Order: sequence, then structure tokens, then C-alpha cells
Amino acid sequence: MKFAYSKAGNGRSQMRERQRRDRARTPILRARFPQFGALRLEFDFRDAGPFTPAPQVAVLHPPAPAYFVFPCPYSDCDGEFDLTSAIDTMASEDQQQCEGQMRCAGHRSFEGSAGMPCALTLEFQVAAKND
Repeated sequence: MKFAYSKAGNGRSQMRERQRRDRARTPILRARFPQFGALRLEFDFRDAGPFTPAPQVAVLHPPAPAYFVFPCPYSDCDGEFDLTSAIDTMASEDQQQCEGQMRCAGHRSFEGSAGMPCALTLEFQVAAKND
């Protein structure tokens, strides 16, 4: 028996595999940003739909990869949020925190549809903790 995979599911699998490889090649936080002891990332999501993802918090300690690309929390979306430039700017400007907002550029695949643009908006805050 063959199993059929949806295009979005396959796209999400490919995205996850690419992210896994990229994360493995990324230098650790201590090497890339020695001025930061740890980074606390807070995510809050906004969407017009009835089921908005719950807020999330991630803490990256010095031995963690300095990888700041996160998949859209919708399981049927192939999009991602890349906070790399925001954190690079925070570091280059010698700031201890930053915040911002970005919209998912991915597409969601609903049963019976070819894929609709994702309408999820991420509001994020990043705070550096120094040891």
C-alpha cells in the first residue's frame, strides 16, 4: 500500500530537514555572540482565525547553536520565522534586548485546497542575560 503525502506536508518535511542541517552547521552561541551569556526569546502569535497558537518561550544557553530560524507553529504551514537579522542587529548595536513583529510567508494546506497564504503574525521579544 502506498501512502500519499500532501504537498504542504512534504514541503514542511523538507523545511525541517534543511533547518536540521543548518542548525548543525551553526556555531554555538558562546562563539558567535560572546557578549551574551544566554538569550531568552518570547513569542506571541496573532491570527484572525479561531485557533491561535499559544505563546512560546525559548532560552538559548552558551553551548546551544546560535540558530534563530523557527518553523511556523501551524502544522499545515511550510513557513518559518527568521530572527537572525534582528539578533545580529541587537549584538552589533550592543543592545541587551530587541523586539519586533513579522508575518509568516508560508502557505497553509487545508483539506481540499491548493494552499492559502498563512496569516500568522509573530510578535517577539529577545533579551540577553549576562552571567
